[in-house]
Amino acid sequence: MLQRHIILKFFILSLSLSHLSLFANEIEFSGYARVIAGYLDEDNTEFKGYDSSINLEPSSLLAIQAEYKFSEKWSATTQLIARADRDKDSGIEWLYLTYQATDSLQIKFGKLRAPFFSMSDYTDVGFAYPWINLPYQVYDNFLFRTFEGADFLYKFNTDEIELSVEAYIGQEDGDVEFNDHQTGFTARNFRGLIGKINRNNFEFRIAHYQGNLGLNIPEVSEFQQTLYNLNFVQSADSLDTKGVAKVQQIGIVYDNLDYFIRSEWVNIETDLEFIPYIQSYYITSGFNYAPFTFHLTFADSKGEIKYPIQEIPIGYDPGLDQIAEAYNYIFLNSAATDMQSWTLGARWDVLSNFALKAELTTIKEDNGAHSFFKTDENTTFDGKSSLYLIGLEWVF
Repeated sequence: MLQRHIILKFFILSLSLSHLSLFANEIEFSGYARVIAGYLDEDNTEFKGYDSSINLEPSSLLAIQAEYKFSEKWSATTQLIARADRDKDSGIEWLYLTYQATDSLQIKFGKLRAPFFSMSDYTDVGFAYPWINLPYQVYDNFLFRTFEGADFLYKFNTDEIELSVEAYIGQEDGDVEFNDHQTGFTARNFRGLIGKINRNNFEFRIAHYQGNLGLNIPEVSEFQQTLYNLNFVQSADSLDTKGVAKVQQIGIVYDNLDYFIRSEWVNIETDLEFIPYIQSYYITSGFNYAPFTFHLTFADSKGEIKYPIQEIPIGYDPGLDQIAEAYNYIFLNSAATDMQSWTLGARWDVLSNFALKAELTTIKEDNGAHSFFKTDENTTFDGKSSLYLIGLEWVF
């Protein structure tokens, strides 16, 4: 009954919002909606909100965007989003001013989408890409979706190529899941540079971002102070929860309308000694047989384990043995889990603004304590499962 109400609510709201432009001539409205059903073929196990019952909540949503033009150069844009998953934030997704300084230079100020990846600007707009959900290994390995700041985009074209350079700076506060707990974070002096080249059917994107990252983990901070008090300075320093985070990204796309190839590679590293380095990528290939699209994707994520400093003596004092065990546990419990997946999918463009999708993803993970899966206590799980998804995508 709840699933049926979700579909009905999304349909009514979408239908109503699609007609708002009739009553607001000065404001341009647009929007999108998606209803995604998923099933995981593993009992007592959850993956990104999906489990062994058919679930509509994790990825279903409705969004409406409004743009108001003050003049030829100035405009304001906002987007409101309602997610079916109550554990995910709904509300104002972004809110910013745009200044079109010249035909080539555009400047945005306000709450913006963080442009970490090739499809960051439309990660929620399922109609814009072939998958139902973007490859988890890449698009789930980031701290935040939006930030408050400024973005500068400069484009210049020749007869054969299109070039663009994008730079941004800002900050963000929020929560991130760390060791199965919601942890507060701050990102300050967050900045990045993106270069993109388009030629014929080919696109190449390269980016670098960095900023000052802080994690609010009281248990780690309190234990760090205990180590300082015991004069284990090197071990205590290794538990700093503030440092610099860096991200490198490369994206490649080839699409000639008959077939396409997409790939992204991302490397995430921080100065925080107990946070592992993470390197992820995917490669997908598909073809279009209008109105159908078929695709196959391989994705991989690997974490490079950081090892604790062996400063605390073991075997001489039971109290120090417990201290050493607790210290080593922080590193062990933070280790990233390697995950590989294959995704086979199909899409049917029923209308120019309406598509149906189906997808099967086989998942295998190993190593590390920070699993992509959540399992009940006393459940034996070998790290292998399959996720079945069907979806409805709509833009208006």
